[in-house]
Amino acid sequence: MLVLIFGVMLHLLPTSGRGTPLHVLLPGITLGWFAVAGLMRLTRSSMLDVLGSEYVKLARIKGLPERRVIWRHAFKNAALPVVTFAALLFVGAAERLDHRGDRVRLARARALLVIEAVDSRDYPIVQTVVLFLSAMYIGVNLLVDILYAYLNPKIRYSR
Repeated sequence: MLVLIFGVMLHLLPTSGRGTPLHVLLPGITLGWFAVAGLMRLTRSSMLDVLGSEYVKLARIKGLPERRVIWRHAFKNAALPVVTFAALLFVGAAERLDHRGDRVRLARARALLVIEAVDSRDYPIVQTVVLFLSAMYIGVNLLVDILYAYLNPKIRYSR
């Protein structure tokens, strides 16, 4: 539908090919639509939960401006599940990209490599792929935990 509307009817974006940033824009929007929708729903539900909490009510009673209540008190605490979900989306997207951004070809090549390695009992290749993907998830989760300490002052890590 996006190709039909923006490429064929409005002639704003190219319908196929590669080379310029305009060629990447339409596929990028199409692939990112699901992730953005999930992040927005999660952000909305987290904000609704946090806005009804006692410390937000107290900040409003103290007379703080609404903008400060929302950004300083509510949004930081509501961002915790959003950051977690965004990190998992990031790792899922990053494990499919190569240096040129050809995500489909690399994902297929890695899957075929693992299937071939399992069939031929080449376990070091399977272990390497599993280790690489595990290291990516562990690294991103470590960064998320560090970001938690910044977002929520109640979460402190002992030295």
